[in-house]
Amino acid sequence: METAHIPHLAVRRFLRYSGAMFRFERRPCGTRGLEVSRLGLGGAALGRGPATSSADENGARTLEAAYALGIGHVDTSPLYGESERRLGIALRRNEFADLRISTKVGTHPSRQFSYTRSDLRWSLKNSLSVLGRDHVEIALIHDPCSYDEISSPGDGFDALRELRDEGLCLNTGLGVQSHEFHRRAIDAGVVDVILTYGDFNIVRRSGAVLMRHAKASGVGVLLGSPMMHGFLASGEEPATAIARRPELLTWYTEHDVAVAQEWFVWCREREVSMRHLNMRFVMSSDLPDCVLTGAATPAELQENVREATTPIPDDVWREALDRIEELDRESGATG
Repeated sequence: METAHIPHLAVRRFLRYSGAMFRFERRPCGTRGLEVSRLGLGGAALGRGPATSSADENGARTLEAAYALGIGHVDTSPLYGESERRLGIALRRNEFADLRISTKVGTHPSRQFSYTRSDLRWSLKNSLSVLGRDHVEIALIHDPCSYDEISSPGDGFDALRELRDEGLCLNTGLGVQSHEFHRRAIDAGVVDVILTYGDFNIVRRSGAVLMRHAKASGVGVLLGSPMMHGFLASGEEPATAIARRPELLTWYTEHDVAVAQEWFVWCREREVSMRHLNMRFVMSSDLPDCVLTGAATPAELQENVREATTPIPDDVWREALDRIEELDRESGATG
């Protein structure tokens, strides 16, 4: 792979010390001919902070680093601050021949939580203009509060399918936490791809059943927030992390915190990083077609790729899988 822009110094060093450039496996995602890389770049962290030249350049370089490291899919949204615009900087100055892009509609800050035909059309066209593309591979309806508003005739999924027929997106989908919404969309045959998040990792595996249902129905799967919105990534005790970021309880429960705390102690006793173990577990599963890893800088991305590709010691890995199997038996989960 080649890019017109020289990769960040830290990335060049990583590529040199880790051997040659590699490319993550590509796999089918849905039934419309889309292929995505096994590891993708989640674009939420790229959009944080004010629109300064240094922040913009940092965001653009992160995508360039991702592509240089073999990542072939990036997921973004107009809800993610400056994410689309910073990605657009990199997209305009590079030839990313086989890069796949997913973005979202329905949550643009100017027309937030509006899923009408006119607003979804406006949102997708605006995203394409910001990204500098004439289409995206996937357009996802984003975080609806009710299923009725996205299934109304002419709006929601109907509007997205119309945009797909016009070639502005190649696949339609849904990105939301609710498994019920995903199931209804899958069973209605109105999505090509789903994006589920925060529900498949060493702490919670409720997403396994949903992903299996999607795959059995020919629907592609993107997995977001494998680190539970950064909860498993900080390196600090989960009890400390939740005290510092209580907003995480919007998505996760006190039981999740307790399970994470047990994993933290387990990993510390075996001298392995919890975030490394978690990333290897997620990447070992065939359920998601693409796992989205979030990074705000090229250096963060380099570390995420290292954890995604470096094996856990065999004895610790076997013990971890046994523990996960036991936890699933106790909870009745099938992950």
